[in-house]
Amino acid sequence: MDREKVRAFMEQFMGMTTSAALLAVTEVAGRTGLLATLAGQGPRALGAIAADSGLNERYLREILSALAAGGILHYDPAGETFELTGEVAACLADEKSPYFLGGWTQFVPALYRAIPGVARAMREGGGVSYAEFGSEAVEAIDRANSPGMRVLLTRKWLPTLPHLVKRLEQGARVADIGCGSGTSTLTLAKAYPRSQITGYDIDATALARGRSAAEREGLANARFEQRSAEDLPREPSFDLVTAFDVVHDLARPRVVLRRIREALASDGTFLLVEPAAGDSLAENLHPGGALLYSVSTLYCMTVSLSQGGEGLGAAYGPKRAEALCRDAGFASFRRLDVENPFNAFYEVRP
Repeated sequence: MDREKVRAFMEQFMGMTTSAALLAVTEVAGRTGLLATLAGQGPRALGAIAADSGLNERYLREILSALAAGGILHYDPAGETFELTGEVAACLADEKSPYFLGGWTQFVPALYRAIPGVARAMREGGGVSYAEFGSEAVEAIDRANSPGMRVLLTRKWLPTLPHLVKRLEQGARVADIGCGSGTSTLTLAKAYPRSQITGYDIDATALARGRSAAEREGLANARFEQRSAEDLPREPSFDLVTAFDVVHDLARPRVVLRRIREALASDGTFLLVEPAAGDSLAENLHPGGALLYSVSTLYCMTVSLSQGGEGLGAAYGPKRAEALCRDAGFASFRRLDVENPFNAFYEVRP
């Protein structure tokens, strides 16, 4: 046994443990409003932070120390002050920022609650159902995906398809499958008031959030329907169907893709957005791949398998995505030139 390799792995493992613990502390800081209190304030001493936040000073001392030791806060030993820099605040304190990552600190604890069920399923089969994750996961997914969606969907992503933008501006019929809490549906409705956007999802809690937001924002051209993507209406046909990080979660992705093909107009577009992954494990041997396979094990794949599904998994890659779409009857499959570290974007057409 190579003791140096043992020590190297021990160091790697303790780094993983540190990150997991620090993520939990960051979620506490977010839930209590501490990060919002620190944002834009510059260097602040413990007493001033306690006064501004109204939080218990003993807890504050420990949490601020953890965040400083973890590099999330800047600590000045001379003045004994803590600072949340603007760059970090954009990622953790500003939910309107396209760089916001705070949803992940809420989502990871939800994933951990799936561990007993996934361990059981590994022995007995089946999986952990979407319902078992509860409303916490619904909110976390929305918070993780929404900031970038609101800012980038109509400003960066859709402009790679100018013909589609023109059609949306003129008025199109759009189906947004697996819409969740409806951020993508609402963003499209707001940007293209002449188009009719319908968000489809099976989760009543998520859809209620979407309907409330549409009413609050006065978006009459946005509607939500509780319906499986397998039952997407065929008539009248859709000019655009979108699926943002949905297909890999489905129990029967092949059935859904065929249904989308049937529901799409002959000159329509299917915008497929899936996790950015290579086509093989060898291409995914990096931290991003580790995240994809881990989230897939604890959420994406197990949700599919809980329904007796295929369990496609999050890291299935562009070659398999194309094969699935062509098997469903699509003739054209093209990866779009969208710079994004997390997702791959595909234009799929009849």
